[in-house]
Amino acid sequence: MPDQLVKEAITKGDPFFLPKPLSYLRYEIRSAALSIWQDNWYNGETGRSTHDIVPRVLNKPVGWNREELMFVTGYGPFPSYLHRFNLRTHDNCSCGEKGDPMHYATKCRFILSWHFQTPTVPLKLQWVKNILTNNLSRTRLRLLMHFICDENILIVEDNN
Repeated sequence: MPDQLVKEAITKGDPFFLPKPLSYLRYEIRSAALSIWQDNWYNGETGRSTHDIVPRVLNKPVGWNREELMFVTGYGPFPSYLHRFNLRTHDNCSCGEKGDPMHYATKCRFILSWHFQTPTVPLKLQWVKNILTNNLSRTRLRLLMHFICDENILIVEDNN
């Protein structure tokens, strides 16, 4: 639709003639861009952990802070993330289990005081959504992530 309106303006001979108000053109362009973005997000192969939690693209931020983003995406000081980029020789935590965000939030024996209750596999996605919508849980998650970042050497020691 925006392309058609631009062509109409060009064929009229007046480069400043717009067949519709500028606000309408902006709305149409924004809608087309969001539609393309949504298609790419829905059919993409990357970011699936985030896609599961936020399946629709929006023009407004989700309201997560740095620590919450690290937890949801798995980007950060986690052995599983560092191993993907050959920055570690393995993806295990110092305790021997796979060092991903879920491990630190529920199982790691080095940070028992920060643990959340372990969800069952079918309810894992809902568990994460619940944490991100509950203010107390979000605070606990931020504190956990701060601890992991501050005590990184203890948590992700590389035991070749």
